[in-house]
Amino acid sequence: MSEKDTKKHKSNLTTIRFHFYSLKFTPYNQSNQSNDDILFKIITYVTNELHKGKGHLIDRNHNRPEEGSRELFMAQSVILLKEKRIRCTMALLRSGRVPMLKPADKFKLIPLDAAQGSIAEQTHFFIDYSRNPAVICLEFNSNGPRLSDIEYYLRNVARDTLKLAKATEVTVYMDTSIDKTLTELKNVLNIDIKIQPQKLAKMDTDLVGQYFLGINTIGQRIKPKFIKLEALFQTPGNSVKSTQLNKEANNMVINLLQKFKGRPFNIDAFENFVVRYEDINGKEEVFNLLKGKKEIIKEIDLKKTTKLKEWYELIQIEIDDFIQSL
Repeated sequence: MSEKDTKKHKSNLTTIRFHFYSLKFTPYNQSNQSNDDILFKIITYVTNELHKGKGHLIDRNHNRPEEGSRELFMAQSVILLKEKRIRCTMALLRSGRVPMLKPADKFKLIPLDAAQGSIAEQTHFFIDYSRNPAVICLEFNSNGPRLSDIEYYLRNVARDTLKLAKATEVTVYMDTSIDKTLTELKNVLNIDIKIQPQKLAKMDTDLVGQYFLGINTIGQRIKPKFIKLEALFQTPGNSVKSTQLNKEANNMVINLLQKFKGRPFNIDAFENFVVRYEDINGKEEVFNLLKGKKEIIKEIDLKKTTKLKEWYELIQIEIDDFIQSL
């Protein structure tokens, strides 16, 4: 490949990240369904609906009409029995303003004919059920369905449609261990947060009420896209010296980290979440929530890599390695 061709090839590549989560269903008390049983019945149900030409569509915002619809459906699901894996694609239908199309040879925009269908964003994810709980490897797509959408969809089908499980839990796998930070944190020195106020509605209400009520009010009144907050508990540049514990800040960080671990969809509202703290040995440490996830990073030509099988084959080895490391 010539240098020119190499540059052209690289210009077509997009950096895609994949993150790992555990997936656990809690069956109803009178049921003896296993995690695998529930997962299989969910996938079988949505696959059968697709084969019937129906699909299973869920509007996540059906109780929040002021936010507009957020319609989700499983667009693809393939069970690999030998590998104990499931390949999936979740779709998010766009709503609101009419999408526009730019012709290849003209600098003008043409509205798409809504009668032909809806514009959809898709997110690929893969489930390994060789162990309990199952493991999800999820593409991060800022425009498409996120973890909170997928968790909501699976929970809705398991609980409301099939009456199989009373709860669905997802837990994020971290490189920077939340458990390590919770164990070693002695005193919070600095908190740096960047948040999308419009996403606070999808967080647990107790978190919003305790810590983000002011941000939520500002978001509703002046509607900024992001709000940044930095809280300093010592003079910048000073060496670590904790003569007095910041109990309120410590409690806040501990509470948030416990929520992020047990209910990781709460992470979706944050663009940045960094805590600088003193550990139990007097050392200064940094916890970065969004850079601490276990992840796979791939450069992908999105114009050529269009099939779900191709996406899976790109990261299959890395998924194998991660599962073996558990």
